[in-house]
Amino acid sequence: MSEALPDGTRLLHIGPHKTGTTSVQRAFWDTRELLPEHGVHWAGGLAHPMSAAMAAAGNQLATGQQGSGDERWADLAAEVRGSTARMTVVSSEFFSDAPAPRVTQIVEALGAEQTRVVITLRPVTRILASQWQQYMQNQPMVKYVGNPDYEGWLDQVLNHPEQQDVTPSFWRRHRHDRLVETWASALGPERLVVVVVDDARPRDILTSFEQLTGLPVGLLQPREASANRSLTLPEVTMLRAFNAGWTERGWSAADYTRYVRFGAVRHLMTRRPEPDEPPIRTPAWAVERANEIGAEMIAAIERTGVRVDGDLSLLASAEPRSVGDNPAVVEVPDEVVARFAAGLAKVVAETPGRPAPSARRAGPLETGVREFRARRTPAATSDPRPLAGVGRVRLLRAAAGRVRRRVRRQLAG
Repeated sequence: MSEALPDGTRLLHIGPHKTGTTSVQRAFWDTRELLPEHGVHWAGGLAHPMSAAMAAAGNQLATGQQGSGDERWADLAAEVRGSTARMTVVSSEFFSDAPAPRVTQIVEALGAEQTRVVITLRPVTRILASQWQQYMQNQPMVKYVGNPDYEGWLDQVLNHPEQQDVTPSFWRRHRHDRLVETWASALGPERLVVVVVDDARPRDILTSFEQLTGLPVGLLQPREASANRSLTLPEVTMLRAFNAGWTERGWSAADYTRYVRFGAVRHLMTRRPEPDEPPIRTPAWAVERANEIGAEMIAAIERTGVRVDGDLSLLASAEPRSVGDNPAVVEVPDEVVARFAAGLAKVVAETPGRPAPSARRAGPLETGVREFRARRTPAATSDPRPLAGVGRVRLLRAAAGRVRRRVRRQLAG
């Protein structure tokens, strides 16, 4: 059982990525109207204050104007400092991307004396496939020299961990012992709690947060698992082919972020994969190597003296959901391509005929769509609904056909 943190605590949950952060954020957000009854304040006004956290860590979305997240971070920090609740909670995995100097600034901005940091840790073996497919959802913005497949990526990450050509952020996020050491150095080990995520007991992570914050056990409820599922092997195969074409043409990061990452991919994720649709499998050699690294992490974390809730030995003994070799040839169902294309067409069709908000940076495609819509839309309104009906159906069909042909060419090549 997790011991409750002291009253007056400003609880900062920093992830890292792929350790149950979305589950925690959605559970708190869904319960936000009940939290004040128990003296808890969920800060930020969103399920996930991503832009603010990215700015705090020194980063920003490709669609953000330079410095646009800084104001959000300043507002969030001020809200936390000004809260009179018994417990104030902030959660974003993007805080874990902060380098050491930024960590100190984050802690000081929230109030070092009152801040307690919670780090959720999950075995690397259970993170590998999930993190790789997440990288593929943002591939044009990720350093990914040579465009390796999953097995090639595993070789780079596990056998050459110091290389900087392929997703160098992986070990910055998931060398969990170093993450713990960095944050413990900034605020003291006594102000840090490590919660070990046990995938065999998925409810436990929410129970831990209920106990840490003094909430009644059972108040935080998980959403349906499919709400944050990973891509299947056919889906990620299709996406990699699409991304290759995007990168070859030099199209913009801002347009990819708006139309693909937060548009087409999210629409794709609403489908329910067929029961026999193959997952991404992690080969046995990679499981063994990841658990070896996990054992090193355990020893280093124990040396820090931080509080640990859960079974730390899981970091060196867990297996992923799917172990084995992936097929050399992957069949991509037409329905996968059509769903992706429909999502792409949908987000384009919903782009309004007015300039992008000043805090956002529009790419050339978005700018062109907005200007086209402005010319086609009556002056009295810039609502995207005039494209509904027949126009949208034609747009969906055309986009689906183009994406299907492009992906098939990429797969054939």
